[in-house]
Amino acid sequence: MTSEPREPALQLSQTQPQQWRRMTSDEQANALQYILDSPLGIAALNQLAIEGFISPGCPKTFYLNENSGGFQTLLRVKCPNQRGVSSAVGYSEMRVIFNRFESNIEDFKIERVLSEGRAPSTTLPD
Repeated sequence: MTSEPREPALQLSQTQPQQWRRMTSDEQANALQYILDSPLGIAALNQLAIEGFISPGCPKTFYLNENSGGFQTLLRVKCPNQRGVSSAVGYSEMRVIFNRFESNIEDFKIERVLSEGRAPSTTLPD
């Protein structure tokens, strides 16, 4: 019995350019439902909470990658003051990129945006 090694599946963000746009209110409701219905979605929200980014004072904006067919979404949380788990480096924005397959979140990536310094790796329209 021989088996050929499987190549790992390429992440969408590596294979196609990202063309982000703000979600409509219906798309946002659907994205939030996917997040709340998924263990990985809850894990991402827990990370945001641990770092102090779940707060009424921190507005949340949802984006959709146009090139993904709706299967890659981004949650942007921007706070008026610096937060984070490190006392040495603070940041005022966190972004969570969710990759879905059908209705299941397959993985997520967290990007912390420093107030000063390098530009974020994900470019958003606003």
